[in-house]
Order: sequence, then C-alpha cells, then structure tokens
Amino acid sequence: MNLQADPQNIFFRCVEDSSEAIMISDSKGALVYVNPAWVRTYGFSSEEALGKTPSLLHSGLHSRTFYDAMWKRIQDPQIGHWKGELINRRKDGTLVPVLLTITPVRSNDGAPRGYMGVAVDISFKKEFEAKVAQQDRLASIGLLASGIAHEIGTPLGVIRGRAEMIQPEANSPLAQKSIEVILRQADRISNLIQSLLGFGRGFGEIQIELMNPSKTIEEVLSLVGQNLRTDMANVRAGIEPGTRILADRSRLQHVLLNLTINATQAIKKAIAQGRKGPHEVVISGSGRTLSVRDTGCGIEKSHLMEIFKPFFTTKDVGEGTGLGLTIVSQLLDEMEAKLEVESEVGVGTCFTIRFRGDQDSESSPSSLR
Repeated sequence: MNLQADPQNIFFRCVEDSSEAIMISDSKGALVYVNPAWVRTYGFSSEEALGKTPSLLHSGLHSRTFYDAMWKRIQDPQIGHWKGELINRRKDGTLVPVLLTITPVRSNDGAPRGYMGVAVDISFKKEFEAKVAQQDRLASIGLLASGIAHEIGTPLGVIRGRAEMIQPEANSPLAQKSIEVILRQADRISNLIQSLLGFGRGFGEIQIELMNPSKTIEEVLSLVGQNLRTDMANVRAGIEPGTRILADRSRLQHVLLNLTINATQAIKKAIAQGRKGPHEVVISGSGRTLSVRDTGCGIEKSHLMEIFKPFFTTKDVGEGTGLGLTIVSQLLDEMEAKLEVESEVGVGTCFTIRFRGDQDSESSPSSLR
C-alpha cells in the first residue's frame, strides 16, 4: 500500500479500525460520524446516532455544572481539550465508565469546525479497583477481628455465665425476660465475632470438584424449610437434570444457606408489611448456574451496589450483622464464580451464581483445584 498516494483514506482507516470508540460532531454538537467501536461500545447503530447530540449517552450521574466545566476547558484557548473519567449509558440502559478525551476539529484558519471524542472503556479497570478495595477491607476486618476476639470473648463469657447463674433465682417475669435478653444479645455478639474471625481464618484449603449440587441444596432446605413453612410460605428446589458445577461443597453450602436465610427474612418482612402470598423461596439450577429467588420485600435500587460491602445492612437492628453477603462474595471469588442480583421492591429478589466452566468435564478433582 502506498501511504503517500492516498493519505486521507489511511487516516480514515485508522479511525474506522480503531478499537476505541470515536465520535465526531459538527460545531453545534450534532454527531456526523461514529466508528464501529463506538457502535459496539454503546449499542446504538450509526443511523440512530447521526444527527443526535452526545447527550443520548448521558447517564444522569453527572450534573450540568460538570458538563459546563468540561466545555469551558475545551473552549479555553490556553487548554483546548478535555480529558477525564465519566460514566455513560448504553442503549440497553447499562452504565459504562470511560476515559474520554474531547478535542476540537479545526479548519485551516484555526476555527473549530466540530469536535472529536475518543472514549476508552475502563469497565475492567473499575471492576479490578473495586475488587482490590474489597479485599483490602476484608483483610483489615480479619486482622481487627483476630486482635479483639480474645479481649471481647473473655468478658462476654463471664457475662453470659453470670446471667445463667442468676436465671433460676429470678422470681419475676420481668427479671426472667431481662435475663433472656442478656443471653440473646451475648450470643449475637459471639456470632458476630465468629463471622469476623472467618475472614482471618478462611474456610481451609479449597477443594473444587465437578458436582451435582442437589444433595447440598437438600441439606440447606432441611435447615430452613420448617422455619419458612411456619410463616405460610413454601421453600423448594428446582434443579434440572444435568446441572453440574465446579464448586467446593462446604463453601457452596455456606453460600446457599446465607442466601436462603436472607430470602426467608425478606419474606417475613413482606408478610409483616401485609403482602399477601403465596410466598416462596426457590433454589433452582441449570447447566452451570444456580439461583436463589424469593417473593419477599425486595431491595431498593440504591442499595444494590452497597449490599456486598462489610457491615452494610437494611435489616432491623438485631437481625443482621451486614457481613453475610460480604462472606458470600468472598467465597464465590475463591471458587471463581460470579454473583448477579436482580430485585424489585414489593416483588422479590433473585441471586444468580454463574460457576466457571471446564473444557474437560471428566477431569479429576485434583486437577481442578
């Protein structure tokens, strides 16, 4: 190819074949060109985009002041461009964080004829940063728990022991009730300490195996099923034949037990709010996927990004520590599984676990560790 013979075509091919999303607008902001990478990144076809302004990508997460400051820098002769991170919205409504650079496209006399935006999708970078931050938080909690467990555990044991000693001597219903409260709260603190220590100790060496999860699910349902039935709800499993996942049995049991208990509590809350049934929790499986679905109270959208953070909880005081889903997330990371959540207030919640695949389904457990 003779590069000097047709330079305009070479420049066009560079833009057209770029892996980064590129858009060009006229001086009024109307889009006159988007490259194929832009179409792939945002989901709009070129026909849907041309003639529109870049505002069709606005996520609603940035203020008018943010965009005003952006254009002020672009139009400043001393600066003449803008580069920074922002969050755009794809056609399907999903958010995409990008590193965006906007520069004027100038005519020969230097006047701006339009503007070019080059966007780099940084979703992977943001996910990695969030994961590192989460691991840092978990490590800090583990160290903190190991340091204070003895200091709290010893006096807590004394408090509980003395409460048990005086319980037979309590002569009034009020005294008996007060002692029961003391014992319950002592047990709650003890359970919290054990959950915290779980971060420091972990669950031992991971044993990944190709397994049918039905038996583990039956064990989980036997632990929580009766509790649900007493609240006029149903708990059941719906595992399709051929469901086989790569998982550690003890970790899987803990994950499913935690999600199922959360589901029962969500249903209890829905019943307390006056929502009529039928109510149910369903653990289902297909292929390499398991899900726990409930018809409970649902989770606010604003909370969906927070529920896996340590100590975040929407439960009433005394009903949760805010560590359950954090532990679930940690255990699934160890099994290289992905957790997704969908929820609607007043309808219910569904947690979906996608386990990693393996090319050789007949591999021995030792080769899968």
